[in-house]
Amino acid sequence: MALQLRSQSITFSELNYNSDSTTNSGNWVELYNYGSSQLDISNWVLKDADDLHTFTFPATTILMPGGRLAVTDDMVKFNAQHPLVFNYIGNLSFSFGNSGDQVRLFNNSGLLKVFMQYADSTPWPSAADGTGRTLELLDENQSPDSASNWFVGCMGGSPGTAFAPCDDPIVFGEINYNSDTLADAGDWVELWNHSTGSINLTGWSFKDSHDDNIYYIPANTQLASDGRLVLVHDTALFFSRHPNVTNWAGPLSFNLSNGGELIRLFDYMGKLKFSVVYNDHGTWPPGANGDGYTLELLDAIGNMNTGTDWFTGCPEGSPGTAYDPDCNVGIGNVSDQQLTIFNDATGRSIVIEVPDNDFYAGEKISVFNLIGEEVFSSVMNTNPFLLNTSKLAPGMYLVKLSNGKNYLTNKFIVP
Repeated sequence: MALQLRSQSITFSELNYNSDSTTNSGNWVELYNYGSSQLDISNWVLKDADDLHTFTFPATTILMPGGRLAVTDDMVKFNAQHPLVFNYIGNLSFSFGNSGDQVRLFNNSGLLKVFMQYADSTPWPSAADGTGRTLELLDENQSPDSASNWFVGCMGGSPGTAFAPCDDPIVFGEINYNSDTLADAGDWVELWNHSTGSINLTGWSFKDSHDDNIYYIPANTQLASDGRLVLVHDTALFFSRHPNVTNWAGPLSFNLSNGGELIRLFDYMGKLKFSVVYNDHGTWPPGANGDGYTLELLDAIGNMNTGTDWFTGCPEGSPGTAYDPDCNVGIGNVSDQQLTIFNDATGRSIVIEVPDNDFYAGEKISVFNLIGEEVFSSVMNTNPFLLNTSKLAPGMYLVKLSNGKNYLTNKFIVP
C-alpha cells in the first residue's frame, strides 16, 4: 500500500534515476510546491533508502507557490544537459538505485514529509530506466509512492518546469516486430519526421536494447518534413510483401524482439534522440503480435511508451506512408482542414462540424475503428451532424467525410 503523507503541499514531481550514457544528466529528483503559500525547506533533509545518505537543504531555501526545484547528484552533468534550467541545487552525496530505491524528504525536525519507493519493473513503468526519459508524476494530490501515479515523460525530462507534451522532430511512426507467418515482411520500424524542416540523417544510427546491435543510416539520407523512412531487417522479405515501397533502408543485422523491447535512435554525434519501449501485453494492441498487423502511432506528441498511444491499422501495416483507414484503396487527397468534433450535452452523441459548408452537402460520412473496419456510414445532410455513439464499443475511432476526391478526417474517443 502506498504511504500517504499529505501534511505539506510538497511532493516529488519528477525523478531521473538512470540516465542514458550519451545524455547523462546525473541522478536528480524534482520537488514541487503545489500549495498556495510559499514553503521554507531550509535545513530539510533528502535521503534514499540508506539513512547514512543525506542531503541537507541550504538555509533560506524557499519554494514559492507552484515552484519547482531539481536536486541533483552532479551539477556539472545536469547543467551540460539542461543549460537553460536554473532552479536546481546539489550535489547529493549519493545516487538513486538503477533497479529501485526509496526517496524520502524530512523536515528540519526530522519528520518524514514525502516518501516514495520506486522500481524499474512492473507495476512501475520500465521505460524510464536508462532510456533517456524520466518518471513524471500524474497527480500531485495523490501519493508519489503509488506506481499508478507515474508515467514516462519526454526525452531528457522537464526538470524545473511542469510537464508539457513531447515534441520530438523524429519519432517511430510504425513498428512491425512480429509478422504473420503467412505474410512475413520481416521486422521493420518506420522513422517519421513530423517537424517543419528537412533533417539530414547522415551518421545517425538505430539500435535495439543491445548497444552492439547497431544500424547506421546511409550517408546523404535526407528526411523531408512529414517524410518517412522504413528501416528493414530482411530486405527480401520486405520487398516480397511491399514491392511498391521505395523509401526504405537496410538490412538491419538484428531483428526486433517478439516480446517487446527498447528501440533507440541516435544522432550523428552518437547522442540518443528518441526511444520507445514497446510491448506485447498489457495495454499494447495484441493484433501486432503475429496476427498480421503493426503498431501504428496514434499521436506524435502523446505518451508513446504506453500501448494506448498505438493501434493496429491496416493488414500488414502502412510502411513509408501515413495510416489511411481505406488501407490504400481509392485514396484521394486529405484536405488541409479537419472536421471539428465535440460532445453534445447528453454525452451519448458527438457533434461533427465541417469548416467548409460547400464540402459536406450530401457527401458520405464514415466511422472506422482502429483496425480499419467501417462501423458506421451515412449521408451528411446537415452541418453540424449529430452522431449517436451509444452503440459503439469504448475506444478510439476515426471519422471521415469524403466527396469522392478529397476527404476531411478527425478522431474521437468513446469512453
